[in-house]
Amino acid sequence: MEEIDFAQLGLQERRDIQEWIANNPRVLGEDLLIIGKEFSDFDQTNERLDLLAVDADGRIVIIEVKRDDTGRHAHLQAIKYASYFRNTKQQAVVRILAGYESVSEEEAEKKLIEHLDGDDLGVLNKDQRIILVSHRFAPEVTSAVLWLNEKFSSEDMISCIRLIPYRDIQSTDTDSLYIQAYRIIPMPGDENYVIEAGGGKSGGRIGRARRSSDDKISSFFREIDTLVMDRLSGDIKPDKRSRGAGFYNEGRYYNLWYSRSPWKNGETYF
Repeated sequence: MEEIDFAQLGLQERRDIQEWIANNPRVLGEDLLIIGKEFSDFDQTNERLDLLAVDADGRIVIIEVKRDDTGRHAHLQAIKYASYFRNTKQQAVVRILAGYESVSEEEAEKKLIEHLDGDDLGVLNKDQRIILVSHRFAPEVTSAVLWLNEKFSSEDMISCIRLIPYRDIQSTDTDSLYIQAYRIIPMPGDENYVIEAGGGKSGGRIGRARRSSDDKISSFFREIDTLVMDRLSGDIKPDKRSRGAGFYNEGRYYNLWYSRSPWKNGETYF
């Protein structure tokens, strides 16, 4: 299997990826009811959000889809949209779903109650949250997301889901596409998704070492990292967005995704 970009396949955010998620929302790892697509029914702005959903707890979920890279401001865009729903009444949510599915409000209300597994809509839109979806995430986005989740004591106020497209290079069926979806935030202890002051060009390797654990294993991998990266020529050296490292339960992982030889996309080293 070879990792590729959605752009290489000619796939678009709105026409393809967004439609796929709307028809298969469970790919995002939870039970979501899509209630709107390309939603723009706001009273003082013409902005248009990608997908609107309700989660199993009744929260309104803003789903923002980016194709191969989030850019630096995807989270700010989604936060704006989430704020527009803070005072939205339950019956307004019912009307949104009714309009999206072209059904009566009574049918829409029944579907929402079934989704929430309750007798009424008492929990509907008590809170709002965000899901950001992209092939790759800029560190400016992930750092802000981790900080916001921590400040609001909610690990999943904003979630980040990676969608990685693959094709089978050994198959004669060139139209087959495989997509891996996994959550990178919230996830336990991944310092690589955080930008810290004092760890830039002036701080160099010292700044980066402070962000990692000081145990012997971390020190060993830092030495290897320094040795290897300093000896790679610039034309094959992966940039920061092509490398990831972190902790998961009792294990530690090192990821490398890179589109040029000699690296293989999606390699994982433990």
